[in-house]
Amino acid sequence: MLKYRLIFGLLFSILIVGMIYLDGRLSANWPRGDWSAPPGMVVALGSIAVVIVALREMQRLLARQNVEISLRICSVAAILCMLWPWLEQVSVQVRDTHEKLLELSATAPAVAATDLRAIENSLWYALSHWFHTVKPHYLVPTILTASLIGAFVMHSRHRKIDGAMASAGGTLLAVVYLGVLPGFFLPICMTHSAWMLLAIICIVKSADIGAYATGHAIGRHKLIPWLSPGKTVEGFFGGLIFSGIVGAAITYFCHTFAWQQGLVAGVLLGAVGQVGDLLESLLKRDAGVKDSGHVPGFGGVLDLLDSPLLAAPVAYWILKLVSKSA
Repeated sequence: MLKYRLIFGLLFSILIVGMIYLDGRLSANWPRGDWSAPPGMVVALGSIAVVIVALREMQRLLARQNVEISLRICSVAAILCMLWPWLEQVSVQVRDTHEKLLELSATAPAVAATDLRAIENSLWYALSHWFHTVKPHYLVPTILTASLIGAFVMHSRHRKIDGAMASAGGTLLAVVYLGVLPGFFLPICMTHSAWMLLAIICIVKSADIGAYATGHAIGRHKLIPWLSPGKTVEGFFGGLIFSGIVGAAITYFCHTFAWQQGLVAGVLLGAVGQVGDLLESLLKRDAGVKDSGHVPGFGGVLDLLDSPLLAAPVAYWILKLVSKSA
């Protein structure tokens, strides 16, 4: 088990770092460059693939409790909920850059002309105009409403009554868990770059590593034995200490924020990440399974995502508050 965990952990790490590096390269000249893409584009494409696989695992977990959900409805709704806040930020940045170039063209037309032409001929410029005509903050609730109605329709198409409420609840659970929660990560790529996203994942996962190591070394008191017998109180606090140290080290060496802020953020993200792990354990225990899928050494994709998913909104608001205070 440990061998597979190390091998696949290394492969996943290389894949994530490669995606983030490519994301940074493609977004270097955005939105002015002809072959550039907005920050988070590569991460978004990778996230879509991960979400679809995770939704299949969620569908199987729910099916073990005789709860049926439509993979098509959940996939479309989750992907839209995940992408929408990011697309809104993309459109705002395109319009702001376009307006600044228009102002510059009045004093330096030769300098601004090429950049204006590149922006106006891009798909992102057309997208920004469309977003400007709607109220983007209403779109995620609209998607959730549509997925709820779709769940009722799909469930009753065979004149079946039993399980209608469970199907609707399972659909919303899948869409919120694998659509709304990861939707907090992509805007971070826009405001701070994809490397910040990598830092958050490292902090959250460091809590898992610290909890595992501390629990095996000195763990004596069970944290929640009826839910996760292997987790201990000592391991929980060991994870917080480890994530706090990693958070402080990242902010200190990367000169992003004060190391004290990194320490506090690391402890908060470590705590929330471990709660996310427990919540996913609750889903698995309810379904009567040990692992959500078949990823060697890790269990399943949901087992990999459980802690970062719940930490996503917390990380987003921490960065919002810290950036605003700065």
